Order: sequence, then C-alpha cells, then structure tokens
Amino acid sequence: MLHCMRFWGAFAVATVLATAGVVHASGAGFAITAVGATLGKADDEGAEIPKYTLKTQVGQTVTFIAQGQVIPRGAAAQPGEPEAAAWLFDDEAFQLTPSEKSKEDKTKAVVALKALKAGKTRVRFVGNILGYEKKFDVMVEVAEAKK
Repeated sequence: MLHCMRFWGAFAVATVLATAGVVHASGAGFAITAVGATLGKADDEGAEIPKYTLKTQVGQTVTFIAQGQVIPRGAAAQPGEPEAAAWLFDDEAFQLTPSEKSKEDKTKAVVALKALKAGKTRVRFVGNILGYEKKFDVMVEVAEAKK
C-alpha cells in the first residue's frame, strides 16, 4: 500500500511540473514574412489588426508565411503549432499557386499567390494559437509588369 501511495504522490508531482510549462506561457502569436517581395514593417504592431505593406508586379508570385510563436515567460519566442490558420485573398487579384513549403513544418501557414492584375488589394491572415486569436493585414500594391 505504501508503494502505491508513493507512486500516486510522484505521479501528482510529475503532472504538476509537466503542466506548469503550458500554464506559464506569457503569450502567443504569429511572425509574418514574405518570399518573392519585400514585406514592410507593421504600421502599429500593438493594433488590433496590424497592417503590413508589400509591392509587387503583375505575374510575380509572392509566398506569404505565418509562423506560430509561443512566448514563454522570460524566454525568447519559440515556434508553435497553431490550432487554426488561414490566408484570405481576392481571387480576382491573385491566383493560388502550389507552394514549395515542406509539409512537415506544422508551425507555418503558407500560401503562394501570383498577382493577376494591377491595383491595390488586401491579403489577410487569421490564426489561433493557444487560444489567442490573431489577425494581420498585408496591403498589397500591384504594379503593371515591366516590359
């Protein structure tokens, strides 16, 4: 009986220690990047929906990447797998193209878009990680292709 009580006591301590790391995370979010064009800095990272800028040309493909980030207390951000992630875009302005992303990296939401027409449009990312719902807008200016 004494061995059984020691086991359950050790099990309880191990459970508390294992869950403490999850409970003490101080935040979570996403790092937004782009490949194929230069992504500007966010206008106001503290805003409810931060806005980035990007310039591209008709016919150019841009790959947008949102990587989940878990921010433990007192430590640097670490990659984390989001519960949900989606890129939203105008299908008259962009064509979805196959991305070259490795399917094994579940911490990233990747979309490759080919610009179809000149003008201004928005690409929005919506994601959820550790219960934090985050939104980001990328304001895209598409110029005519150089001849």
